[in-house]
Amino acid sequence: MTEYLIEDLQEIVERLKAHLEENLEEVIATLKDVASGELPIIETVTPEEAEIFKRLCGWVVGLDLQRILIKVERELIGASTESQRVALGNLLKDPELSKHTPLSSENIDQRAMSRQAVMLMSYIFYEEFHYPQAGAGTYDIANDPFEKLKWVYRYWLNQLEVAEKGSGLESLFASQNLDRFTIESPPETRFVTITCAGDLLAVDALKPENATHLFDGITDFYSNADIVSANLESTVDKNSPIGRYQEPGQPARMNTSEEMFQKFCSEAKINFFSTATNHAMDWGPDGVHATLNVLKNSGALYAGTAASQAEQDEIVIFEKNGVRIALLAFTMDLNGYSTPPDQPYLVNEIRFNDVNPGPNYSLLKKQVQMARDRGANWIIAYCHWGWEFEMYPHVNIRQAAHDILGCGVDTILGNHAHVSQPAEIINDKLVIYSFGDFVSYHPESRNSKLSYIVKFEILQYNTETSLLRGLKALPIYIVNEDLGGGDFNCRIVKFHDVLNNPDAYGLTDIEKNQLPHLRDKVWKEILSPLSSLTQHSASN
Repeated sequence: MTEYLIEDLQEIVERLKAHLEENLEEVIATLKDVASGELPIIETVTPEEAEIFKRLCGWVVGLDLQRILIKVERELIGASTESQRVALGNLLKDPELSKHTPLSSENIDQRAMSRQAVMLMSYIFYEEFHYPQAGAGTYDIANDPFEKLKWVYRYWLNQLEVAEKGSGLESLFASQNLDRFTIESPPETRFVTITCAGDLLAVDALKPENATHLFDGITDFYSNADIVSANLESTVDKNSPIGRYQEPGQPARMNTSEEMFQKFCSEAKINFFSTATNHAMDWGPDGVHATLNVLKNSGALYAGTAASQAEQDEIVIFEKNGVRIALLAFTMDLNGYSTPPDQPYLVNEIRFNDVNPGPNYSLLKKQVQMARDRGANWIIAYCHWGWEFEMYPHVNIRQAAHDILGCGVDTILGNHAHVSQPAEIINDKLVIYSFGDFVSYHPESRNSKLSYIVKFEILQYNTETSLLRGLKALPIYIVNEDLGGGDFNCRIVKFHDVLNNPDAYGLTDIEKNQLPHLRDKVWKEILSPLSSLTQHSASN
């Protein structure tokens, strides 16, 4: 076991010990309620997993948790990976532990055991796992073992469908009325059409041979705009390993093949990529430069990364019909990496997630001013921000939206959460917090399979006035059909087509059973202001 993982385990065990010392009675009461069925299990688990978990909670209640932790610490801390497996087996055979355990190696495999263990932690630390926590200090999930454990929980088991307690954000977003932006531009006016979708993360199953019809189901809506945009959340570097590369205990590093990137350009017709993401520095400065070379050779526009200070200062402005739109992009973090001190221009980093001290907006203000100096009528900021696998933005991210608009930005298009989040109108300006995934493979995250695309127009009303009009939203479903033998049929399709004919897309029974929840809870409730726009969307 690497030193990194040993330190992780030590920190988690120490935190667990401290939590039990202060909250043992409350923890026992919570686990009793789960075991009795009084506290519902809200996680995305099978009925069999839920039954095992109820028995697990009942079993844990009968143990002396603090004494057990001492045994765990003695057996596991500092052991090698193989020694840990032996130690875990010995612990399960310990007379104090093995009596009536529902997690014996005879009836549950190692992965299922891991899921149960993570879920158990989520009920021991109930509030911290089941509700978004207010930001505090510097965001640094890459080096925080407890936050990494919460990340695993949210990905595997529960994409949080509630906002911060007491924030009132659920009702605030539900009350939004986006109809003012749906008015169509008069045909005689000058305007530019824009579409935007979520994260392009072409790793794992997403290989060219598995994606021959990837965009066929959505090009009629997505690909016929003047600016077709998405978030390139990986490098494109032929000299680095292609796909997902992860060392134990470290954040995954992502790298997309040039063949998949060409699909983005030629099949989806993407002509603008936001490139400031938490994965931008996964392969160091060389990875940034390699990706920039691919982008330049493609002819597509991009913003968020740069090869020099001069390039960072060269604000991207798209012009058509006399309408000039500036496209900016920023990320809140680099997954524990940083740009070299002499190359800060490599990635536009504004630490939106940080609290006390909060974000420094000097780079944003500088770029907004340069855009205005170059005659931009409208400024769009693509913001990579927030917390992953949470359906509502945090309070401090909403404050960041206010601050960004206050710096002179006209529209915010957000990403990073890998699930969709709502939209909001702030001072008559549109903010989309997260589109969700676009090209991605997150099979265990139910809510990652539903996301959306928007289309809108920037209308030049007169020499002094620009307006956002013609706003439409299209919910999409991400299909990664497993054909066996390592082959997949990966497609992005209209969500309503899947609802109307779920048998046509190779969905598993579990995925079919999840569709009503995605329709009713996610699309119609959490994303309700956007779902109301679908009546305007049709197929164009």
